[in-house]
Amino acid sequence: MTKWLLAGVAMISAVIAAEPPNRQFRFGSFEVTAVQDASSAMRAELFPGIPGTEFRRLAGAQRAPSSVNVFVLKRGGKLILVDAGNGGKRGAMLRKLEQDGIPPEKIDCILLTHMHGDHIGGLLGRDGKAAFPNAVVYVSAPEREYWQSAAGARGELARKVLQSYAGRVKEFRFGEEVLSGVRALDASGHTPGHTVFETDSLLIVGDLFHAAAIQIPRPEICAAYDMEPSKAVQARRRFCDLAAAASKPVAGMHLPYPGIGRISRNAAGYVYSPEK
Repeated sequence: MTKWLLAGVAMISAVIAAEPPNRQFRFGSFEVTAVQDASSAMRAELFPGIPGTEFRRLAGAQRAPSSVNVFVLKRGGKLILVDAGNGGKRGAMLRKLEQDGIPPEKIDCILLTHMHGDHIGGLLGRDGKAAFPNAVVYVSAPEREYWQSAAGARGELARKVLQSYAGRVKEFRFGEEVLSGVRALDASGHTPGHTVFETDSLLIVGDLFHAAAIQIPRPEICAAYDMEPSKAVQARRRFCDLAAAASKPVAGMHLPYPGIGRISRNAAGYVYSPEK
């Protein structure tokens, strides 16, 4: 019994040791911490609009590099978490924030790009209650409305999160300054209220890109998760144009860790370069 327990502890220690550390950046007036909640890689079958051979050529492998990332913004002593990862056994966010001296009670605000499970699961503790006791949660009005409607009836987790944070959920409309220095932009398509958050020096693009190696050079390619594909394509193209024209870095929840880089244009189209 002791032998197996020691083996289990060794395995967990090896996994933790293999995890990439949190990464710190400075963009304009915000300090930004990138946290990998979970590693990931995308299969070709998740992108039905592209032949498998072309997928593998662009990816350089059988699967395209991906990740599950969250970001913490800090300015003027205020801590803002953008999305919350998987939660439960699959998510490392809470533990990795603690390692950087950020316990859940220190988070002041939580901005949600949308309410899929790998973005809101970490809002609940293992007891099913709110994991962030002092945070106000911000979500777009169309996103909240969808998951509380009959059409979003399968969104049990989304409704549970909204119930757990009752009295601490605030809606915003696209185009509004949600918090000082952070504006919400319409990126609907992946979900009805999918949001990009813009600061003076950064675009936090949520799930515009599930596989950067595929969808940045080929923004017309949708993942199976995109609920309204035509709108998702329009949003990808629009924000690729914006990021390239403004030379503004992008932070993405599924861009390969640390999930921050720059989009530029060449003769062939868009190119992604990870931030160093």
